[in-house]
Amino acid sequence: MVMDIRGQNAVITGASRGIGRATALAFARLGVNVAVTARTLSELEILVAECRLLGVKAEAYTADAADAPSVYTTCEHILTQFGSVDILVNNAGVAKYGTLSEHTISDYDWMMNTNMRSTFLFTHALVPQMIVRKSGTIIIVSSQAGLAGFPNEAVYCATKHAQVGFAHALDGELRPHNVKVGLVTPGGVRTTFAFGTGRTEDMEALPHMLEAEDVADAIVFIAQQSPKSRILNIEMRPMSEKRYGGA
Repeated sequence: MVMDIRGQNAVITGASRGIGRATALAFARLGVNVAVTARTLSELEILVAECRLLGVKAEAYTADAADAPSVYTTCEHILTQFGSVDILVNNAGVAKYGTLSEHTISDYDWMMNTNMRSTFLFTHALVPQMIVRKSGTIIIVSSQAGLAGFPNEAVYCATKHAQVGFAHALDGELRPHNVKVGLVTPGGVRTTFAFGTGRTEDMEALPHMLEAEDVADAIVFIAQQSPKSRILNIEMRPMSEKRYGGA
């Protein structure tokens, strides 16, 4: 049985496009107020306008998800304007594909900071008020690359494995406070993700990938769980992709 989450407040990082954007709209359709963050204000403002048309409170916040002062200031503003945060969706992410020797230290820092550091920062900033209220759901958008090692994705896999380990540890740490932690680990998703850093608009596999809305629905489902239930991970794969090492 899913729970009515109308009136709750959700924060979605990396919300200007792709999975983050689809997630904000999916929550808004259910009556969930949304605070959306990303670096590009113009895209966020369009999203906020669409969410408000659905009858919810929606606000845009520009933030560098890997920069501590930016994140903590943003979270302070969100808590001031919304009062509390019930749902945090750590979705901000980037990728560059290629062999290890083709990657630079800057590539490593960019991916690890955007994917894992941002997850830590937003969670660290918003968990305390969840603990005080003894209520909340933290959802981390990782990847199938967080569950297996894929050739030509070593650094990206490292960042996504870090998110999975972080989530597993937090689940045990926060469950006594009635705060839930869940993962979504999709395979390929048809978005602009990694265009210019390993993917192209004309790649043959792109039309057969999951849609951003498919992943958004999984995120919302985790947030809708009854008080007695928590979902640890939803693994997703396009029908066109085999399970790594399997059929």
